[in-house]
Amino acid sequence: MVLNTGFRVDEVYGLKPDNIGLKTKTITLDHAKNDSFGNVVFNSDEVVVLIKKWLTVRPKKSQWLFSTITREKKIADKGGATKLGNKLSRQYLTGMTKRYSKKAEINKTVGFHTLRHTYATWLYIKTHDIEVVRQQLRHKSITSTTIYTQTAWQFEGHKALNGFEL
Repeated sequence: MVLNTGFRVDEVYGLKPDNIGLKTKTITLDHAKNDSFGNVVFNSDEVVVLIKKWLTVRPKKSQWLFSTITREKKIADKGGATKLGNKLSRQYLTGMTKRYSKKAEINKTVGFHTLRHTYATWLYIKTHDIEVVRQQLRHKSITSTTIYTQTAWQFEGHKALNGFEL
């Protein structure tokens, strides 16, 4: 989902099931950074399928879209406990991103925010419209968005060498 929306970690972990519009492929943010609220569009049937599958697994009584699915257990090194249906923490989502990138044998350090940067770069390469990227990332200033033009330029310059199709 993050690779199709450019969400920040705080935007993801605060989502509730009512924020998701599967038919319209929109996610309503009502808890975003610095007044960047509103609807975010994701154009992916795969994301719809994945969210539908997740909704069958997650605890029905949880108010959070992404919540713990395990029974209560103690976390030895943290001095706390997980409970069924609790909101996933920012740290858990960040750690999960790192664990799965290692499992996928990605040789670079991949943090949660890397997914946002990847989305923005792909979007700019596809559209060559920095204003579209700014709006999707919910940046107030275009200056924050312009970093993706340099990354995209570097990527496009090397796509013939690495065989990646856009």
